[in-house]
Amino acid sequence: MTKKVLRLFPTPVILHELDGAETLNAKLEPVILAKQSEIPGLRLSNRGGWQSTHDFPAWSGEAGQEILRQATDLATAHTMRSAGPAPRWSVDAWANVSRSGHFNMPHVHGGSFWSAVYYVRVSQGEGGQLVLQDPRMPELRMHAPGVHFANMGPEVRAEIKPKAVLLILFPAWLSHSVEPWEGSGDRISVAMNIRAGKLQA
Repeated sequence: MTKKVLRLFPTPVILHELDGAETLNAKLEPVILAKQSEIPGLRLSNRGGWQSTHDFPAWSGEAGQEILRQATDLATAHTMRSAGPAPRWSVDAWANVSRSGHFNMPHVHGGSFWSAVYYVRVSQGEGGQLVLQDPRMPELRMHAPGVHFANMGPEVRAEIKPKAVLLILFPAWLSHSVEPWEGSGDRISVAMNIRAGKLQA
């Protein structure tokens, strides 16, 4: 008797270690820290820490542009249209600097197709995981708490440990947060909204 298990309606989350990351990070870190000393930063989902204005592409130099290029290339590789080529992407991005005790509240990125985060520096310490919340909640737990589908991956939440060189791409509608960082030094990242703009010819 033949059995087939269909895994329907998946949520793609892509983990990619950036080409040339060590060189890019060495160039980008001082630029981000210099910008931090110039402007007070924003408070949005972040609780503590510093978040730049969303004009990272304008001041991040060649290293920042290369990060954005690799992120949009990754988005193109994992996107399709019902007809024709992938969209032409537009990106806004910002830098984050977090220290011990800082975290981000759950949120989504409206008006974007993909969201992405790239880690420039992850100092010694614990925490700081990117937490992705299951979009099927709370329905999964309303009928039979403690009962799970077999061999279908995480339910309720999934955690991804930060790592310098790591680029994470996920749907912008997926609710996510960042656990408190407990350690010494800085955790520096670049976050991106990747929007589907004009279609390529």
